[in-house]
Amino acid sequence: MQISHRLMRDRREDLARAQSNTLSAFHASLLDALPFAAAYVARDGSLLVRNKQFAATCDRLAVQSAPEGLQSLLSAESWKRCELILSAAFSGLPAEVSGEVRLRSGAIFCHHLTCTSHVFLKHDIEAVLVQFEAEPADWDQLTCEAGKVEHGSVSEESLPDTARQLNSRFLDCFPDELLFFDGSESAGAMAHTLLQATGASYDPDLLAETLECAGGKLTQSVYLPESGQPDTDDGSSGPKMCEVRLVPIPADPRANKGQPTLMAVIRHNVDNPGEIAENKRLAYQDPLTGLENRRAFTRSLRRELDRMCCDRETGLAVYYIDLDEFKKVNDLGGHDAGDDMLLHVANSLKLTLGEFGTVARIGGDEFAAMLPVTSEETALEFAERILEGFSRIRLELKDRVFTISGSVGVAFLDRSIELKDEDATALLGLADSACLRGKRIGGKSVQVHQVTSGDCPSGNGEQTNVPAPESFCGKELVLYSMPIVSMATSEVCGMEVLLRLQGDRAKGLSSRAWISAAERSGFIAQVDAWTLNRVLDAAERTATRTLLTMNVSAESARDPNFRDALHHRLSVNPLLASRLCLEIAERDFLREPATVESFFRFVSEFGCQTAIDDFAGHWPVLSRLTGMRVEWLKLEAGLTRQVMRDPSKATILNGLIGAARDLGMKVIAKHIETPAEAALLTTLDIEAAQGFHFGRPAPWTETVA
Repeated sequence: MQISHRLMRDRREDLARAQSNTLSAFHASLLDALPFAAAYVARDGSLLVRNKQFAATCDRLAVQSAPEGLQSLLSAESWKRCELILSAAFSGLPAEVSGEVRLRSGAIFCHHLTCTSHVFLKHDIEAVLVQFEAEPADWDQLTCEAGKVEHGSVSEESLPDTARQLNSRFLDCFPDELLFFDGSESAGAMAHTLLQATGASYDPDLLAETLECAGGKLTQSVYLPESGQPDTDDGSSGPKMCEVRLVPIPADPRANKGQPTLMAVIRHNVDNPGEIAENKRLAYQDPLTGLENRRAFTRSLRRELDRMCCDRETGLAVYYIDLDEFKKVNDLGGHDAGDDMLLHVANSLKLTLGEFGTVARIGGDEFAAMLPVTSEETALEFAERILEGFSRIRLELKDRVFTISGSVGVAFLDRSIELKDEDATALLGLADSACLRGKRIGGKSVQVHQVTSGDCPSGNGEQTNVPAPESFCGKELVLYSMPIVSMATSEVCGMEVLLRLQGDRAKGLSSRAWISAAERSGFIAQVDAWTLNRVLDAAERTATRTLLTMNVSAESARDPNFRDALHHRLSVNPLLASRLCLEIAERDFLREPATVESFFRFVSEFGCQTAIDDFAGHWPVLSRLTGMRVEWLKLEAGLTRQVMRDPSKATILNGLIGAARDLGMKVIAKHIETPAEAALLTTLDIEAAQGFHFGRPAPWTETVA
């Protein structure tokens, strides 16, 4: 697995951010209160708002004009260092640069740069607070005497000149109350002072514990309920809060003890941050699965594209996942079962993609994901793991067991390709188009698109819609046959009849995709009836005793018209039944066991043979077949392939085959493609097999009159 472990573990924004800030006098005033150069900076380095100290430093260093951004202000080397910590800060991780930060002129601008306090300004503009700290020799002469200085509570005459200047400056900047602490106070004493100043009704011990956890290195906020505000439980807005913003003041090494080290900015009657956070969470989170929704995923994808501009270590795989046959879960199990299946799928995706992946639910049964990877091969490997994870999902509901599969489209963006953040929607669209290509060939597949710099969804003119099944006429449907070979005699003992499409409309459209569409549209029973009549017509015209097998859907098994048609044909010519074997897929049996059992009993009374197709080898499923009239088990292709990869599993499969034989069932292996696989079957004592090694599907000549 090749995933960059240098990637930050939390690239996603905190959806429960305390509140959506606005660019107001408060932000500008907070900057001007700081004793060194500071500014709110955008993601690209633009200077959104700066303080007086920033301007004074630029004047002192003879910067000719007011810079628009850090990139135009700093030297190329210093900007490169700043760009990295800005990327980290916008991902929610406080970051800093130590050492000389120089201007384009070569002059030293500062010796320490810190990014903190990620906020949203007006119009949803993101910014971080950047502080430029100089060495002690460059500090302005701003010091404060010891003790707490409370706004309005200490007379100006009692303060030294520098403290009076600082206090006066704060009074000019802030309409809010201020408290200063020098670091000698305990958390309990600070809590007591804050509660006295705010008048809030709050447990002092709990507030003291909160202050201890907050620490003193980063700007943080504490919210206390305003006194006299009743709680509301009628759905209206919650009580107003008192915000206490704790702002660290960097220490001046030359100052005496007692210099203020923490400033508390008190603001009354602010909105409840819990409600704001909940509203933002609902806006960006899928309510059922807890995953990101489409809006949040697109925003996360844009951030990932930004990250790739700075970090060329990895590429990016974007996945679009569309569940196959999810409608059956809803129709047969109800919407509660559908919700449970979606939760299973969400958990499977999170487990597969791990901590570096991002997963979202972007539609009813559609999911999206992204993962930093180093190669297209790794992107494909994870897509296959997604499908493997789906194959292990089992949702049991009374006597039914539901399974799920999916189609996965992958848009792989190599590290050498540059895309802007506005291309995020186009990238997701490319993954969606790849997924639709998989749906056209029948689903349960992975399709990969290698992204180029000129890709966009509008340029993709590929037809992705499957024509309505009922729009096909008889001449566009044709039957093929595939031999089933006895392993004991190496002779053909049966033929599986397969439905295929022909004509211009069938180009690029697999029969599996068309049949899946027929099942979704409710047209599959008519398709099965058409196939059954053609098979029985051919059987009447030939004198051979070869067994003919055909697949029947669960919809046909429960359809009374299909049963009536079968009853009519076999009543007229009972000998036909001995040549007919009707198969039903294991997934249909698990979803509708009562329907399948009733149908098998019905056809067995006429003398037809029955089979469970795509049997995956689960012992509990085998036990459910006890007492049913099932002559054949057709193994899912993966069972024999597992034994080829790991011979130790042969004993398990052999035991399963022996148990089936004890229950009166014979076994057919499918998708045998090589001589080695055929040789393996002789050691497993399997009765029959089919696959390309024994013969490919070919037009069934017996259907020609």
